[in-house]
This record gives sequence, C-alpha cells and structure tokens, in this order.
Amino acid sequence: MKMKLSISVSRALLGIVGLASTTSSLATYSPGPSYSIGIPSSSTISQTSSGGIYFQLSAPTSYQWVGLGIGGQMQGASIFVMYANGLGNVTISARDGGQGHVEPTQDSSLQSGVTLLAGSGIVDGRMIANVHCTTCKLDSSRTSTASPWICAWNEGLAINSQSTSYIITQHAANNMRQFDLDLSTAVISSDSNPFVSSSTSSPTGTGTGSGSAATSGSSSGGNTGASAGNSGVTVVGNTFKVITNYQTAHGVIMGATMVLLLPLGAMFMRLGASIYLHGAWQLFALCAMLCGFGLGIKLAQMRSLLYNTTHTIFGTVIIGLFLLQPLFGLAHHIQYKRTSARSPVSYLHIWYGRALIVCGIVNGGLGLQLAGNSKGGIVGYSVVAGVVGVLYSLLVVVKRKGGKGVQESEESRGM
Repeated sequence: MKMKLSISVSRALLGIVGLASTTSSLATYSPGPSYSIGIPSSSTISQTSSGGIYFQLSAPTSYQWVGLGIGGQMQGASIFVMYANGLGNVTISARDGGQGHVEPTQDSSLQSGVTLLAGSGIVDGRMIANVHCTTCKLDSSRTSTASPWICAWNEGLAINSQSTSYIITQHAANNMRQFDLDLSTAVISSDSNPFVSSSTSSPTGTGTGSGSAATSGSSSGGNTGASAGNSGVTVVGNTFKVITNYQTAHGVIMGATMVLLLPLGAMFMRLGASIYLHGAWQLFALCAMLCGFGLGIKLAQMRSLLYNTTHTIFGTVIIGLFLLQPLFGLAHHIQYKRTSARSPVSYLHIWYGRALIVCGIVNGGLGLQLAGNSKGGIVGYSVVAGVVGVLYSLLVVVKRKGGKGVQESEESRGM
C-alpha cells in the first residue's frame, strides 16, 4: 500500500514538473489585457524563416478586441486580433500591419499557419485565445534580448463574428503599447500547448482562427492570463497618443501653410498690398513651414518612416527648394528698383513659388494618405485647396484684364 502511494505521489510530482518545464519560461505582459509568449526550443522561427511560436491573449469580456503584434510598430507587423465569435469561443484573426496607424488587413498567408488550441474560449468572464502559429517570423534574431513587439486593445460591445476579416474600430490613444521582449525568458522545452494543464493540446478550432465552444478543450487548471504580470518585458517607445499629437500638429501646420498662408500672401500683392507686407507674410509662412517640417521629422523618426516613403522624401526636397524663394524675391525687388521693369528673375520668383505651392499641396495629400486619414478629411483638404486655387487663378485673370493702370501698379510691386 505504501509502495503504491509512493508511486502515485511520484507520478503526480513528475506531472507537475513536466507542466512547469513547459510553462515556467513564458514571457508575460499585462498592460490591461494579458499576453503570454513562448517559443519551443526546437522552433526554426527567426527574422528570416518562419517557425512555431505559442502565445496567449486574455482579457475580460468587456473588451471588444485585443491585439498582439510581432514588430516594433504597426507598419509591416504581423498582428493577431482576438474577439468573441458569438458561439462561446473566440476568433483569432491574422493581419498585416500595412502602412501603420490604419486598420490592419487580413493576411491569408499568415492565417494559414494559425491554430486555436485547447483552453481557448470565453472562460470565467474572460476571452482567451491560446494560439499556435507556424507561419510567424520574428522582427529580431532568435536569441534577442530586445525583440520588438506591440499590443493594442479596444473596449466595447462584443463583436460576435467568426469572420477573420471583420472591420474593427480604432483603439483609443492610450490603448496601445510598444515593448521589447527578452526571448531568453520565452523558451519552452516542449512543442505543445503550454497554456493548459490537461494532457491534451489538440486545437479547438481550425486554421481559420475561429474555434468551437471552449468545452471542446478543457482549460481546467491552465493559464487564463488573469494575473500574468510582467516577465521578460521592457516597455519602450512612444504611446499612440504622443504619435497622434505630433501627427495632428504636423498636418495642421503644414496644411494651413501650403493651402492658406502661402497662397494668401501671393493674393495680397494682387489686391494692392505693399511689398513689405507680402515679404513679412511669406517669411512668417516660411517659419511656420519650418516648424511643421521639424514636427514631421520627429514624427517620421517615431514611426520609422524617415526617408523611406514618398511623402517624407518629397517633403524634404520641397522645403529645401522653398528656402531659396526669399532670395529670388529679394533679387527681383532689387532688380525692379533699378530698371522699373520685370526681369527674368521676376518670372522665376513668381512661377517658382506657384510650382512649389502646388507641389506642397500634392505632398500634403500624400501625407494624409500615409496617415490613414478619413475619407472626409481628404475630401475636405482637397475642397479647400481647390477653392483657394480657383480664387487665385480668377484674381490673376481679372487683374490682367484690369487695364494699363492696374498692370503698371502690379508691375511696380513685382507681380
């Protein structure tokens, strides 16, 4: 009897040790929702090759969706979004971060290697997705102690959809984090579900990412992520709110400068303003432009978009060319004082400025597209730019037909 009891106790202890060997090295992070990540020691996953990785997303059912991304920012990240499927379980949707700061799009290639495991579902008032991914790649080396990851979430009514391409609403400004993961703390010895204590680790769903009811895979005694805490994680980067603030300030300043300030400065000359008002106004607009440019540089650095997109490259070229315009204006003014007539530099100053304003407005549109601005915002920007352009064109035409006196007056101001 004592012999049998001893054997039973030994087996129980071995079972506990066996479970600990697969779960003790999970990296965990709980900024609101809870995330757990583990990589089998036999996995081939790296920055250049796909391989197996396990991760868990867990949050109260008051959350509408919860996301986890491999990568330091949304742009180009592999993102996994969990939401209720309406059948007592959850949907896990594999998505591509695309250009960043817009809704990630469903990635069928990534989705093909995603499986919901036992223990997934709505458990004790929490959404839980125990996930195995074999099509994932890291954004760092396999042994990195600072592998970049992101996460985000949104609270609200349950989505209740089995579609992996469901359109989700944008998260609030503070519901996003960037963090570095120490992969040495995320190593599991067994290539099996590390989130359940039962012997079974078969999936509760298929590669589509929407599982059946949670009862098909028991999570009794498993990891629900309710109090995972933080282990192997360092929070880094800027919050989404900071990025959004920079983005708004940059967009407002540059948009107002290109669409309103600079064209109005040119119109003032057509309306009889003095050369000194024109010069002071355009210098003010140039200073505003440089402030907006500085904000744009910082924003691009935060989003890792500096000089790898058309908007940032084109914008920098335009700013550099604008710095020459005051010199052309001064040369035109000096030349006119000497000859009382326009010279080649006069026409250069006028048409060079017009061309740069048009280029600036076009680049503003590229910026709106890069920022994922709403259709209404893009339409509004286009309408204002169009109206200002029409007014300026009409003003030029009317003044040209205003007679000799008007023409002489304009020429005396260099227009």
